[in-house]
Parts: sequence; structure tokens; C-alpha cells
Amino acid sequence: SPSSSSSSSSSSSSQENAAGGAASINLDNYTEMVNNMSKSVLLGLRDNLTRMEVEFPPVKEADAYKNSSDIYIDANVQFAIALGRVLAEYGRKTKVLLPDENEYRRANKIFGQALDLYDGVYMGSVTGRGDIISDTIESVMSLFDGKEQKSVDDSEIDTYVVANVSCSELVDLKAFVDKLRSDALAKQGSGIPEGWKEYTSDEGRPYYYDVKNEKTTWERPVANEPCIILMNLELETLRGDLGLVAFPPKDLHWEFLSTFKPVYFIRQRDYSKTISESPYLVNYSGAIYRQYPGPWQVLLEDKSKYRPIADRDGRYTLNEAKEVMMEEMGLKTEKAGSAEEFFRRGYKTCTWWEDPKDYGREVSDNWRK
Repeated sequence: SPSSSSSSSSSSSSQENAAGGAASINLDNYTEMVNNMSKSVLLGLRDNLTRMEVEFPPVKEADAYKNSSDIYIDANVQFAIALGRVLAEYGRKTKVLLPDENEYRRANKIFGQALDLYDGVYMGSVTGRGDIISDTIESVMSLFDGKEQKSVDDSEIDTYVVANVSCSELVDLKAFVDKLRSDALAKQGSGIPEGWKEYTSDEGRPYYYDVKNEKTTWERPVANEPCIILMNLELETLRGDLGLVAFPPKDLHWEFLSTFKPVYFIRQRDYSKTISESPYLVNYSGAIYRQYPGPWQVLLEDKSKYRPIADRDGRYTLNEAKEVMMEEMGLKTEKAGSAEEFFRRGYKTCTWWEDPKDYGREVSDNWRK
């Protein structure tokens, strides 16, 4: 039956990665990053992945890397359109989804003219509605505008790229994805697609085996299910808000976000450590990196580029990645298990969604495998 256990790790300090990781990475080269992101998505589609996550810094300026920043918002829309253009070359029809009609109308004013030039790439919203006042004004203005909006029947769309969704809007996104799936299941009927087998667990719960990829899932497979790609939603930040007052419950991670596989992932961090000799303060930078179908990697900055210092099949927590970087730099001076190590690391070494004791609550381990 589907396993929720984490895979064993295998570390390597070699710059060459036979499993598909990069030898060195320039995180300032956006052309290279977009190309790698597009390749990873295409490889995911080849392997019939229907829920994927893409995460990388959409802008270089640190103060612009915020959900509320127009620079950030517009950059994500541009990257989503760029991905749609690549997918169109492979015969796919892509719709870029903004959270609501207000966001869609704003993006359409900025990018609509350029979007008209591309076949197979469209734009819309998750909810299909905005606020009442804006919707009313837009309806009246459209009577005098005379401009026909580029549109497509959703039954023709096989890929949705979702951008700029906030934590509270994840509920609307889940409802949208659930409806797509239920519609596809209704069309499919009681059967399962070719290449899948159905089994029953010891508890009497049905699960499904993908013969080609040799993987199991609790969810009933659907033929021709549209692919959902989350574009730079900063899911780790959104997960941190789940369960707080006025935010969705933590179940949203276990039942929904856990099903998305990161196919292109960069999470950069800057660190520092005080030492007892000159220069007394050591600053260093690193990243958690994944480029599908390669392994998860820990990168350490070295002369403006990032080199891999460890890799494994399972996702690294931020704490695990930091420990790997410190060991590589010779900064782990405390004795293992000592009080000094405990006070440096702290009591909590992972976030609630990374806690292995709750892996059994996940619908899928895609998010960390």
C-alpha cells in the first residue's frame, strides 16, 4: 500500500551529479532558470504528473520579493506566460490563472496585448468573480469598450498555471481543482485508466498502482486530467499561516498541498555564525534545490555560483540544509548531542508540516519526494 515513510538519504560532495543534478548553478541567470524550469515541467508531463510546483525567486531585488509587491506579482505572470508559450510548442493549451477577476483584469490590461500574439496561451481566474462593485463597473464598461477578450472553452485546456494565490485563497484553489477532478471522474465512469491497477489495503481502503512509474496512490487515477502547475506561490510561507486564526486549517496541507510535486525548486537562505577567532563572524549563503527528475540538493554559494554539496531522494528541511552547509564549511564545532549543540539548534528542528509523526495524515508524499 502507499507508504508515508521518508526515503533514506545519500550525501555526495562531488560537483558532478549522475542522478541528474547540476554541477554548478548561477541563480542570477534568469534565462537559464526559466529554461531549466520549462524542461522540468515537460519531463513531469512526460511522466504523467498532473500536479506540479515551481518555486524560484521571481525578482532579484530582495525588497521586491513580497506577495504584496506589484513587481513580484507581474514577474510571476510573465513567467507563467513564458511557460505557457513553451508548452504551446508541444501542442498543449495553457490557461494562466489569477486568484480572482480583479487580479485577472489588472493582468489582462498589462499583458493582454502581448497574450493576443501567442496561440495556445490564455488567462483567467480561479474564482471567476471579483468584488461586486468592480464586476458591475466592468460589465458596464464592456458594453462600450467593443474589445473582444481572448477566450477559450475550458474543455480544451489541458494545463493551468496558477500564480499569486494567497493563503486564504488556497481554499478557492482547492475547490477549483476538486471540481476539475470530479468532472473528469464523472466523464471516466467507474473504471481506471490503462496502465493502472487497483488493490485494497489491509484496512479495506482502495489504492492504485501505476505500472509504468511503479508508484502507488490513494487517489483514483483519472485519464486526461488537466495538469495544475503552481507558479512561485511560496508554499512554505503559506503553509506557515495554515491553522492560524482567520486562515484555513492545517488539513489543507495534508489533503491538498501535499499532492503537488516540486519539479523546479530553489529556496535561498543567508546565514551567519559567530566563532571564537578572527573574523569572528562567518557569513554564508546556500539553497535547497531540485530539478526534476534529479534529486533534492543542498547548494553552497561559491564565487557567485552555487555548487552542490549533498543530495538525496527526500526533501531537506531548512534546518537539515543548514547543518549540511555548516559541516561542509567546518563550522560544526559542537560535540554531537552536547548542550552547546542543543542551544544552537534549538528545541524545534522542523516545521509542523515537516514533522514525520504527521506523515500518515498526508494524502500524498509528492511534496517531499
